[in-house]
Amino acid sequence: MSIRDRLRSVFAFNTIPTTVLLVLVYAAIFSTVLVTDNLPSVPRNTRGLDLDQAWSDLHQVSARPHPFNSHANDLVRDFILDRVGNIASRHPHVTIDYDVVSNASWATGLFSTRPRAVYQEGNNVLVKVEGTDPAFRESGGYLLSAHYDSVSTAPGTTDDSMGIVTLLQMVEQFAKHRPKRTVVFNFNNNEESGLNGAHTFLQHPWADISDVFLNLEGAAAGGRPVMFRATNIAPLFSWTSNHVPHPHANVIFADAFSRGVVRSGTDYSVYEQAGLDGLDFAFYKGRSRYHTQYDSISGMQGGKEALWAMMEATHGASLALANDDAVHAQPLRRQERPVYFELFGAALVVFSLEALFITNVILLSTGPILLLLLANSKRIVRLSRSIRSRNPAHPNGSGIPENMGERALAALKRFGSEFWSLTKFWVALAISIGLQAALIAGYVHLNPFIIHSLPFLVFASASSLAYLSMVLVVSFPCNLCGIVLAPEQQKLSILLQLYGLTWVLLVFSTVVLRSAEIGSTYFITAWNVCVLLGCIAGLVEATTSAPGFEAEPEVGSERASYVGGARYQAISTEEDGDGQQSSHRLIEDPEPTETTPLVPHQHLRTPTPPPDEGQGAIGWWILQLLLVVPLPAILVFHIAVMLLGATNQTLTDGNSPASTYSMVSLSALLLVLPMSPFSINAHRWLTLLVLAIFVLSTVYTWVAFPFSQHAPLKVYFVQTVNLTTSGTGIEHATTAITGPKQFLARHIIPEFPSAFGKPVSCHDALDKVGLQTCEWEVDAAMAPSPGGKGTPYNDTDMPWVSYYVDRKGSNSARITVQGLNTRFCTLTLDNRRISKVSVVGDGAKGLQKGYDMPAEGLSEIQLWSRDFGKRFEVAVEWKDGGASESKAEDEVKGRVSCGWDEHEGATIGGGQSGGKIPSLEEVVSFLPEWAVVSKSTSALFSAGMVFEV
Repeated sequence: MSIRDRLRSVFAFNTIPTTVLLVLVYAAIFSTVLVTDNLPSVPRNTRGLDLDQAWSDLHQVSARPHPFNSHANDLVRDFILDRVGNIASRHPHVTIDYDVVSNASWATGLFSTRPRAVYQEGNNVLVKVEGTDPAFRESGGYLLSAHYDSVSTAPGTTDDSMGIVTLLQMVEQFAKHRPKRTVVFNFNNNEESGLNGAHTFLQHPWADISDVFLNLEGAAAGGRPVMFRATNIAPLFSWTSNHVPHPHANVIFADAFSRGVVRSGTDYSVYEQAGLDGLDFAFYKGRSRYHTQYDSISGMQGGKEALWAMMEATHGASLALANDDAVHAQPLRRQERPVYFELFGAALVVFSLEALFITNVILLSTGPILLLLLANSKRIVRLSRSIRSRNPAHPNGSGIPENMGERALAALKRFGSEFWSLTKFWVALAISIGLQAALIAGYVHLNPFIIHSLPFLVFASASSLAYLSMVLVVSFPCNLCGIVLAPEQQKLSILLQLYGLTWVLLVFSTVVLRSAEIGSTYFITAWNVCVLLGCIAGLVEATTSAPGFEAEPEVGSERASYVGGARYQAISTEEDGDGQQSSHRLIEDPEPTETTPLVPHQHLRTPTPPPDEGQGAIGWWILQLLLVVPLPAILVFHIAVMLLGATNQTLTDGNSPASTYSMVSLSALLLVLPMSPFSINAHRWLTLLVLAIFVLSTVYTWVAFPFSQHAPLKVYFVQTVNLTTSGTGIEHATTAITGPKQFLARHIIPEFPSAFGKPVSCHDALDKVGLQTCEWEVDAAMAPSPGGKGTPYNDTDMPWVSYYVDRKGSNSARITVQGLNTRFCTLTLDNRRISKVSVVGDGAKGLQKGYDMPAEGLSEIQLWSRDFGKRFEVAVEWKDGGASESKAEDEVKGRVSCGWDEHEGATIGGGQSGGKIPSLEEVVSFLPEWAVVSKSTSALFSAGMVFEV
């Protein structure tokens, strides 16, 4: 065997070389993306940051749950004041303001189906590090923000204590290394109840100093934090690898927030509404532990490495935002919406939405024209060769068919072969979509929550099915047609069809980009470019008559396509013992006719191919595969890994299983499609291996139990107490648990002693779509107690809630309400819509700009005080029903209530005030080990009474 033959056996477009290269490319992509998705290790040089001090601070801040409405919250506030006070005492350019003056009112529907007005008295801890440039001391500064409250059911290590200790480190850094621009730190309070601390910050004079911000948040429980939102392109350049060593970011998160796919909110929204530019940086993995007892030092993912990931990125970006003018938007320049994504945690790609739109338009218009020109140039070359030969290509050498029927049949077979070649990709795509839909239906109906604990096994199931459905169809030969195109020609045909698909997707991408400003389809642009380059290489290969694209053979040669009127050559579709497609050519005899010779022709089964053919072209297919496959697969797999980490545990938050599994299937299909032109040479053993993966992964994920202690089911708790008119006695108390209906009635509610023998009422949850709420009345022993510093905890003469309603006219009243040992009370009107509200003594500030009263009015008013036991006095107006109302209809009905969050289990070691919630302690004790509890509303329990006036 010659060297050339040996090279052909290794590098030709045959089964083994193609399969090996495909496996190597995808294995490299999978391993690199998954490895770089892990948390980076802590370097020896921490660039002046004290990780050990931050880790110690984290133990102090997240020692126990510390919601705004708790005395433990005051302990955290005092700790922060002590730490920043110590820094400020050593640096005169550092100023502290514990803000107990700023109050704010606004209207919102965030986190609730009931629109409401909110009044918040702030107690944010503010720090200002004055910059060296006098031009940026009163404006053009930089804001760093995190919230120091947690929810009532979690110590809040990730949400948001790691943000707080990171800010403490940045205060130390900027105090020692004074920045060019003034930096303001907002350690804000009561973010968890509706972003309240950010709203009150806007009332402070320091809110006008900054023009750009970085918000630190935790929407999960550890892991690798992601920069997921940016107001415009300028601040994003602070997140490039020049400043942040391991950037982790993708615009798909921002699009999910803007389109309402993610039903959540961070302080970023408040700052953006106020006109600031900035970034949102948050933890996002481990959603099942978010807002639960596992959001703790021991329960979070990543430990010190997770904390370092937030500190390192914040430090790098902050140095740029506090010193580099280029990352601040220029006032007179157009603010461009950004598109951004990372590559392997080593580089951040950033460009504008407008640049993506222009690129798409250019590709849509020039790509097809370029391919048409190349395709026609191939035809022109072949036509000129035919003219020069002056030899008519008639199979019998006479120019006249021997038998018109046989010629028609042969032509029909050739048409069938060409038609199948031109349509099999679309058939494969249609079958793949149909099978993915069937797989989605199987998961939704058989085991919808399995993605909660086994997301990558579900992804393996969908990916293997996509591979099987695509490969088996595109590699299926049309044997009935008699003629099978050479593999190189099949490859080019599928490449051109794949380009057609990416062109159609690019049209869709361009439309949604322009109409909805969605930039997360950037991978379609890259995919279209890659396939276009692959098609260009394929057409050039065909034009140069490379092996597999030779010109039509001359008449009379032993390679004639037609022999005796109906004999023709066909490439064998059988595989040899090694799984390779045989290069032998079969010469088929026609059915006997009047012209059939008495002595049959010898069947030439294995004619020796000429030196240039029979084993495929060298080089061209490798170039095309490297152009078409790697980059689209890298971009899609990056997105798939991020989406799996962010959404796999959101079904227990009320997200739709169908949409979640559709996302997985779409990602899997997009990951497989780039290999389709080369899959015609996939080895059958690889296909059998993928089939085994599909069967095993699908069967297991359809029958496995979806929850575990590592990935627990999250259920939501709240208790409601109806008080007597005096506010000192309990009429009845009701416990409510919200969660997936498949598990509540069968596995969870029956475990609680307080529900034994009690009627349990279940209904669809109001604020968590897709979940169910089950309620039952508890005995007096399971009723909560508000406690109260300085008062006997068992003093039944002390009213939990006291109120007074003074009606001022037909559509107005003044309502006074006060709660025992609480900072939170609520007023609700049942048969009227509130049209105006103001808190007496707040200076008639009115509602914040951008948060005006909706035309349809409000149904609820939330009142938050910085002090426990404050008496609120609220002036309320409502929409008048008109003069035709009867006396009964003129009565205004409503409810006054207050809320509490403290319970014994959350105040061990500090913050005790006598508050008790026995029903919550019962839930924690009797939940299965694969389930965990979180808070359902702004208060763990509320108590109140109805009124009529």
